[in-house]
Amino acid sequence: MIKRLMRVGNSQGIILDKAVLDLLHIKEGSSFDISAKNGGLFLKPVGIEEVYQEISKRHRRTLNKLGR
Repeated sequence: MIKRLMRVGNSQGIILDKAVLDLLHIKEGSSFDISAKNGGLFLKPVGIEEVYQEISKRHRRTLNKLGR
């Protein structure tokens, strides 16, 4: 399947067909970890727990100050 990069507002994106999203059980609003692999992009769905852990790890000192 070949897709074209398109303008989406002030950004650019690739539109995925509903059939592909349904096949992969991806819902609107899903979060992804994006990494470069073998000259391409790899998208890995992440759950809310993983997102929270990553954010809390990166911003631990700030969150600790807010919690005082």
